[in-house]
Amino acid sequence: MTTTRHASGYIALALLAILVSGCASMTQDQCRHADWAERGQRDGREGYQLSRIDEHREACAKVGVSPDSARWQWGYAQGLRAYCAPNSAWNAGLANRYYAGSCALHDEDGFLRHYRAGQALQRARQAFSRNQADIEKLEVDLKKADKDEERKRLREHISRLDRERQALRRQLEALELTKPPR
Repeated sequence: MTTTRHASGYIALALLAILVSGCASMTQDQCRHADWAERGQRDGREGYQLSRIDEHREACAKVGVSPDSARWQWGYAQGLRAYCAPNSAWNAGLANRYYAGSCALHDEDGFLRHYRAGQALQRARQAFSRNQADIEKLEVDLKKADKDEERKRLREHISRLDRERQALRRQLEALELTKPPR
């Protein structure tokens, strides 16, 4: 019993170590060989907040490396400018990526407008897919139906879903037009 308890304790510690190491913003090797301007640019393009440098500082302190804050901030400003652009906002919304509020010093209203438009398109695409799948399932059920009343109910349901699909198709077409020009 004691051996089992010790073994499970070691396993728990090993799992905790793996989880903690997975949370670092950079690996030790990345810290040692970092191009801080490029790292800042990448962090900005990914929409991280300015506090991301603190995460790098903490991760790299373990190997005695201190980030070059000036170079990182220069790169971050470049990357953030690209991230806060309308197309990037639209794509982030379309991918349903989390927005951390990093465009507050840029045109955040514009960013959010395009971000939400991308999210709306993604939701409409999902609704269209669900609708299509529902229609296909009902069509299979219709082929299997052996009573007139059941077939009538299924046809009415398919007809209702088909009208919804037409409305969703129009909505998709309209939302596609919200994509900002390149």
